[in-house]
Amino acid sequence: MCTESQINEYISQLSNPEKSVRNDAAIALSKCGRKAVFPMINLLDSKEWVIRYRAAEVLGLIGDETAIIHLTKLLTDEKDHVRYMAAKGLGNFKKKELALSLIRMLSDENEYVRRISAVSLGNIGGKTAYMSLKKAAGTETDERAKAAMIESIGRIEPTLEENQ
Repeated sequence: MCTESQINEYISQLSNPEKSVRNDAAIALSKCGRKAVFPMINLLDSKEWVIRYRAAEVLGLIGDETAIIHLTKLLTDEKDHVRYMAAKGLGNFKKKELALSLIRMLSDENEYVRRISAVSLGNIGGKTAYMSLKKAAGTETDERAKAAMIESIGRIEPTLEENQ
């Protein structure tokens, strides 16, 4: 388990100009577990999008349900990278009630956000996610986002048949 001092040191590294240092710090913070949840939540209001992005990443990796409401709010962040990481993190929870928040992200202006939202919906599963992915795939113009939607549809489909 991490000490408060270690958590603070990792947090300071999230501002490092080197991407690899920020990445290592995020991984280290995620390994701190629940002890890092509230410090990460506090970072979600940072003016620096990189900090919000990394905090969202850590919260998604930790998987503590306290983070769900905060990650959901980040789906409206001005920065597409932050919306991406919030959508990715929410998919880690695999809670069907999160599908509705992610479904609207299938029409985000950024194709990376649409793509990771499709992956997250595939992780969550369920009929609502399935139907929304089918509809979005029918109108998606970006080939990579469309491929992610089709792949998620394929992962959900067998589970729908099992539940009938």
